[in-house]
Amino acid sequence: MITSTVSFLVAPGKNMEANEYFHTLVRQVKKITGTEPRILNQLGGPMGHFVLSATYDNIAEWDQSRQKLQSDVSFQKLVAQAGNDGLFIPGETKSAIWQQVT
Repeated sequence: MITSTVSFLVAPGKNMEANEYFHTLVRQVKKITGTEPRILNQLGGPMGHFVLSATYDNIAEWDQSRQKLQSDVSFQKLVAQAGNDGLFIPGETKSAIWQQVT
């Protein structure tokens, strides 16, 4: 089992916009890849910390989804728009791939 995560720190005062953005992002990812991503909002710790997470059966499935997202023009525009709108703190977006071991 593979879990991918992308962690975001929202720019001050942009939490409501980020919440709306993530709902749109999840709909697009599901439409493009068939994956059921989740959005997590940290309850303790830094304010405005969100994580986009999705689970895959294997690394090949993750890679297929990644390739679909990278080649989808509408998805790439959605990603670029978040940057243009200053939605997230630059340099604070981090991605990771996790393998379940038990």
